[in-house]
Amino acid sequence: MKILNTLLWPFILPFLLLVYLFWPKSRPHFFERLGLGRMRLTRRGTLLFHVASLGEARAARRLIEALSGRVPLLLTTMTATGREALSKAHPEIPVTLAPLDLPGLWIPFFKSRGVRGILLFETEVWPSMLGSARDLGIPVGLVNGRLSSRSFGRYRSLVRFVRPFFSRLSPVTVQSERDRERFLSLGVRPEALHVTGNLKWDVDPAVLAPDRAPGAREWLGIGRKSKGEPSRFRILGSSVHPEEALTLVRISQRLASGGRPVDLILAPRHLEILPALLSRLPTSVNLSRRTDWQSAPEKAAPDGDKPAGTLYLLDTYGELGAVTGLADVVFVGGTLDPVGGHSPVEAAWHGKPLLWGPHRDHIADLAEGLSEAGAAVEVRDEEALLKTLTALWDDPERRRKMGQAARAVFEASGGPLGRTLEVLSPFIAAFFPEPR
Repeated sequence: MKILNTLLWPFILPFLLLVYLFWPKSRPHFFERLGLGRMRLTRRGTLLFHVASLGEARAARRLIEALSGRVPLLLTTMTATGREALSKAHPEIPVTLAPLDLPGLWIPFFKSRGVRGILLFETEVWPSMLGSARDLGIPVGLVNGRLSSRSFGRYRSLVRFVRPFFSRLSPVTVQSERDRERFLSLGVRPEALHVTGNLKWDVDPAVLAPDRAPGAREWLGIGRKSKGEPSRFRILGSSVHPEEALTLVRISQRLASGGRPVDLILAPRHLEILPALLSRLPTSVNLSRRTDWQSAPEKAAPDGDKPAGTLYLLDTYGELGAVTGLADVVFVGGTLDPVGGHSPVEAAWHGKPLLWGPHRDHIADLAEGLSEAGAAVEVRDEEALLKTLTALWDDPERRRKMGQAARAVFEASGGPLGRTLEVLSPFIAAFFPEPR
């Protein structure tokens, strides 16, 4: 590590200076990226809990709450959106962006913050971080471990390089037997591995309650109908990417032209795509943005007066779980676009029928159980999605049965949080023997 510092930093420093000078987006948290952000810490040291980004921050929420009652925590993340989500969800816990994984940054970061142990979430394995932890004798564990086929292929091609890092991880809790075999082949010791299930099944019901999205029913026009108007059919595009969003817009228009009007609710995965997405929407779309409604709810159309076929854009954070309960059908984003899929758990909790594309590598184990139960339908392209939505529009009983199946899968999948905490207890007690 000292050799790397000597050889690389004369080249790294000018590059970092150029980034700071010519890339304004890097400046708000630039010093945090160098491990220099100010933190309010305890004198007894901390357990560093590290997640990648927004999705992982949400999935780890209940585990973080459970751990914070036992040990002093320091939360780190790789993205600004993840940092914001962690800060809002856990205001009592210090949060910072993780330093860049460069030689020489992690050791002073660990020392200045009194880090006694590290827990990584899912697949956050960084060479400089782990090498620095090894040099300082800091134990490192990994929870909710998951290796997609793509990630596993990359790691396997570098197995001689990564094996020393994986072999030091202990304990390692993984989501499935498949993940256990993959981590084992990369060097994790058999006695360190524990299959505990996917923590994404452990959701906090309070996050999904209607009061998390106050006024959402009024925004969507749910309530009194105009005389003679049929019940609305609402499709939610959950955590959708740009091309998926536009596909759903086209399908909603085609359904309407075929005599099956729908209300489409779009919840983009990343809100920064909104300007580009809005510029590509057809001019004929009747758009209702959630932020606009919140700023002037008194100007909103009364219940029953909103035209069928409205496009509702959920351009807020933290409300998707609650709004999911107001949809009739949920399309899971990141599955038509080759991303790997985002969480279907909120829809399963609400008992909603699910649709998704073929790209489900990130949610393979979640998806498998839902598919086998008949709670979800795979659609491989736009035409298949149109055909399936047409059938579901015409068949409320099928929708009801699919939703019941989704809820049953959710209820049968509980317990990962308790199993994970049980595995972690000896790990935590080893370096935090004193009570909090």
